[in-house]
Amino acid sequence: MDIHSLLEEVLGIKGITSVALVSEEGFVIESATAPGNTIDLEFLGGVVTSSLAASQALAEFFGKGEVSQVMVEFEEGPVLLAPVGKASMLATLDSAQNLGRVRFQLKKYLPRLAEAAQG
Repeated sequence: MDIHSLLEEVLGIKGITSVALVSEEGFVIESATAPGNTIDLEFLGGVVTSSLAASQALAEFFGKGEVSQVMVEFEEGPVLLAPVGKASMLATLDSAQNLGRVRFQLKKYLPRLAEAAQG
C-alpha cells in the first residue's frame, strides 16, 4: 500500500484532522487533511523533526529509552508526533477527548508507515 493511501486510512480515525509523514531532513513526504481543514502541513516539516529530536534528547537525559510518541496539547486540540523508522508522523486532532482512542489506533499504522517510508 502506498503512503498516501495509508495516510488517508489514518485520517479516517475519528478525531484526526490532518496527518503527514515527514522525512528525517524535515521535508513533508506526503500528507492528508480532512475537508474544511486549512492547516499548511508543508511548513511544519522542520518543526516536527526538531521537536522529536529535542524529545529524544530529554529521553536520553532522563534515561527513559526511545521516544515512541510526543503529544503537545493546545487550546484547539492536541498534536501527536511519532517516529516511524527514519521518518516522522504528525497528526493533528480536533480535541483531547479523542486522544486515547487515536493513540491506540495509531499503533497499528506506525509500523506500516515506517515500512512504506523505506520503500
